[in-house]
Amino acid sequence: MLKNIPTDLLRSFVTVVDLGGFTKAAKALGRTQPAVSLQIRRLEDLLQTKLIRTNGRQFRLTDAGVALGPYARQLLRLNDDIVAHFADAALAGWIRIGVPVDFSQSFLLSAISGFAAEHPSVRIEIESMLSADLRDALANDRLDICVAIVPETDVPYLVETTSATPFWVVKDNLRFDPKKPVPILRHLDPCEYATRMRNALRTSGRGWRTVLVSRDIEGLQSGVLAGLGATALTSATLRPGMRIARSDEGFPDLAPLRVGLFYKHAKLHEAGHALAHRLLDHIRKNSQAEFA
Repeated sequence: MLKNIPTDLLRSFVTVVDLGGFTKAAKALGRTQPAVSLQIRRLEDLLQTKLIRTNGRQFRLTDAGVALGPYARQLLRLNDDIVAHFADAALAGWIRIGVPVDFSQSFLLSAISGFAAEHPSVRIEIESMLSADLRDALANDRLDICVAIVPETDVPYLVETTSATPFWVVKDNLRFDPKKPVPILRHLDPCEYATRMRNALRTSGRGWRTVLVSRDIEGLQSGVLAGLGATALTSATLRPGMRIARSDEGFPDLAPLRVGLFYKHAKLHEAGHALAHRLLDHIRKNSQAEFA
């Protein structure tokens, strides 16, 4: 029975995925292309499944390869955290990190600022976008790390996740007729919050109409406070003058979200890995308070 998977095989697999091919992966790993291909075959033999299918210079992941990705990244992260802990080396470099506008940024920014204060030789650039745009920016190498809402479909470069349960929010003195369609405020599609609002209303048999679409959380908060309608938020983005709408008012429970940490392991330097570790630890410690 298989007991251990060598991390060098997982590192080769993740590097091929992150860099988009065997030739680039071989160069990054200091190996020949045939050696990297052999490592992938060894990993497939150990797991007794096909992970990558090639067609000339092109490749695609099988379903098993997609499923292996998060596990491989988690194991490599732990391995590299151990190495970094005992290396005791000063961190330096430039890190581009993305934080989402569709849930609270404050606790993420505090963790990033604390890390920057501890490592003055590290320069950090912060971008704030919708989760879908963050994931796209990471995939196209415009970001090194991002924290984003995880869609229901499989997505690459996902390292870790935690749960967040959104709820309906309305103006504190506003009451709704449970028999009438809900005026909803939402982000641009695709939006996981909007999907949950519509699915919940559809399942409960209640109608809705979109009255405001905003790219940022402040736009939705302002719309709620103006009494335009209801939206989905988490406790961290609830503002004075708002209240949580109840099920007896015709607001059905919303399905939980997944909040994920994404990065390309093969392209992240030591400072980036250290910041990713800090963010992951911070998200885990604060997930109940900030996302519940």
